[in-house]
Amino acid sequence: MPGASRRTAAVTVVVLIIMFGAVVVPAGAAGPLAQAARTVNVTERASLHLVRKSGSTIYQAGTATGTLPGTVTTRFQTTPSRVTGSLRIVTRGGTVTLSVNGRPRSFGTRARFGGTMRVTGGTGKFAGASGHGNFEGVVNRRTWAATVSATGRLTY
Repeated sequence: MPGASRRTAAVTVVVLIIMFGAVVVPAGAAGPLAQAARTVNVTERASLHLVRKSGSTIYQAGTATGTLPGTVTTRFQTTPSRVTGSLRIVTRGGTVTLSVNGRPRSFGTRARFGGTMRVTGGTGKFAGASGHGNFEGVVNRRTWAATVSATGRLTY
């Protein structure tokens, strides 16, 4: 009787679960170690100083305070009408990498700028991170020291 062997197997599984608390996970299903993604609102402030400048490429480093405190490194391409590039925040739990796209909002020695950013990756607990946000700041165009404020959402 083919149905009897299926019933016997099902009863055996139920008995094992009751006796030993066994968890049966179908092949290919997410196991009990799977975690739900976490989304947080992020508010950061960074103070940056010039590391080096090569033509229109500016490399800066500094510190971030806020939701993801840590060290920051940047690489920006600048033109009179645009700022693009990337930045990386190194925290205790891993790194977050972002791309930025912005524009100057004023000119002169102390120039204001702002734009958008997008999370492009991460490591550690931020592996597979995604997100987006906005930033604004002021840069001293003689020393290339800058302060930047950013807000956004991060999912990891």
